[in-house]
Amino acid sequence: MRFKDKTYLITLLLFLLFLNAGIFSLAYYTQQKNIQAAEELARSEQSVIAKSFEDDITYLGNIGRQHVMASFGEYYVKKDIGLCFYSFADGEIKYSNLPEGSLIPPSNSSSTQHINGRRLLFISETIANGQYRLTYAKDITYLDNDFKSISTVYILTSLGASALLALILFFVLHKLSQPLEKLSLATREFADGNHNVRADEQGRDEFSALGADFNRMAEHIGAQMNELSENAEIKQRMLDNLAHEMRTPLTSIRGYAEYLLNANIGEDERIEAIEFIISESERLKLISERLLDDAFIRENGICEETVNIGEIIAETAKKQGFAAGARGVELKVTAKSLYCVCDPLLVGMALSNLIGNAIKACKNGGIVEIGCYSDNLQATLFVRDNGVGMTEEQIARITEPFYRTDKSRNREQGGTGLGLALCERIAKAHGASLRFESSLGKGTTAYLSFPLKKD
Repeated sequence: MRFKDKTYLITLLLFLLFLNAGIFSLAYYTQQKNIQAAEELARSEQSVIAKSFEDDITYLGNIGRQHVMASFGEYYVKKDIGLCFYSFADGEIKYSNLPEGSLIPPSNSSSTQHINGRRLLFISETIANGQYRLTYAKDITYLDNDFKSISTVYILTSLGASALLALILFFVLHKLSQPLEKLSLATREFADGNHNVRADEQGRDEFSALGADFNRMAEHIGAQMNELSENAEIKQRMLDNLAHEMRTPLTSIRGYAEYLLNANIGEDERIEAIEFIISESERLKLISERLLDDAFIRENGICEETVNIGEIIAETAKKQGFAAGARGVELKVTAKSLYCVCDPLLVGMALSNLIGNAIKACKNGGIVEIGCYSDNLQATLFVRDNGVGMTEEQIARITEPFYRTDKSRNREQGGTGLGLALCERIAKAHGASLRFESSLGKGTTAYLSFPLKKD
C-alpha cells in the first residue's frame, strides 16, 4: 500500500473515531441536562402543590383532608401528573393515583422508572410539618423521544461530515503527492500571462525549494511588468492632463478673438484683449512644456520662487472672467497680498481648475468667491460657490482621476475628471493640502493651503 493511501486511511479512521465519540458524548450530555432541567421543574411544581395543600388543610383542619387530596389528584392527573399522599401518623397511603407497579422512593429523594412503556420521574418530599409524604410523578417519556431524535440528527451529521472529510482528504492528499505537476501548471499559467500565479512553497523538500525559486523569479518578472504598466499609465495620464489643461487657455484665446472680431470696441479694449490672447498663448506654451513630462513633478521637483498669492488669484480670476460671464456667474475676488514659496505656474493651473469647476457648478446668477488668508503659518487659497454642492461620498472621491460628480454631464460640460486629480498632485508636490467642504444645494468651498514664506 502506498504512503498516500495509508495516510488517507489512518487519518480518516482517527477522525471518525474522535468525531463519533465527541458527537455521542454531546448527545448524552444534552440528555442529562434535559433530565436535570425536567427534575428542577418537577420540584418547583411539587413545591407549589405542597404549599397549596398545606394552606388548604390549615384552613380546613382535620375535616375534609381526604377530599382535598382527591381534588388535588383529580386536577393534576389531567396535566399528566400523579400524586400520592402518605400519612406518617396512620402509616398508610391516604390517596394515590400513581400507576400500578410504581415504586415510591423514600422521603426527600427522586428516581425514574419505566412503567407500561413510559418513563416516569418520581420525587418524594415530607410536607405539612412531617405529617405527610407527598410523592410526585411526571411522565418524561418525551425526553427519551427527544434523545432519539437528537441521536438521529447527530448520526446523520456524523455520516455527512465523514463523507465530506473522506472526499476532501482524498483530493488534498492527491494534490500534495503531485508537487511537480502543480509547479508545471503554475509555469504554464505564468507563460500564458497570469503573472499572479505562485507555486506552493510549503515543506522543506526539494520540491518546495524549487517552488520558492519559481516564486522569486515570478516576483521579479511581475515587478518589471508592473513598472512597465505604471510607466504606460503615467504617459497616458500625461496626455489626458495635457488635453485637459489646454482647454482653458484655448477657450480664453477663442473668446477674446471672437470678441475682437465681432465687438465694436475702442483701441484700449482691443489692446487689452490682444494682451490677454498673448498671455494665454504663452501660458499654453508653458503648460505644454511642463505636462510633456509628467515625471517632472514626481522626480525633478518643482520650480519654486517667492510669489504673491494675491496676484496669482487676481490674474487667474481675470482670465476666468470670460467663462464666468458666458454662464451668467459673478466672480468676487477678495485677494490680499500674501507671500509664500511655490511654483506660480502650477498654482495657477490648480487655481484655474478650482475656479472652472466652481463656475460649472453654478447656475445662471450664481456667485463664485475667490480669496486667500493666512492662518497658523499657512497661506490658504479658497474658492467658494453657491452651486449644486456634493455628498460626502462625492467629496471622498472627487480627486480620483476621471471621476465626475455629475454623471449626466458630457465631457464638453463636465470635463474628463482629471482637473482635481491634477490639483491634488500639485498640492502634494508643494507639501500643501487640498480639502473640500460641501453640502447639496448650498455649494462647495475648496481650500488649498501652502506654507507661508519664512522671513
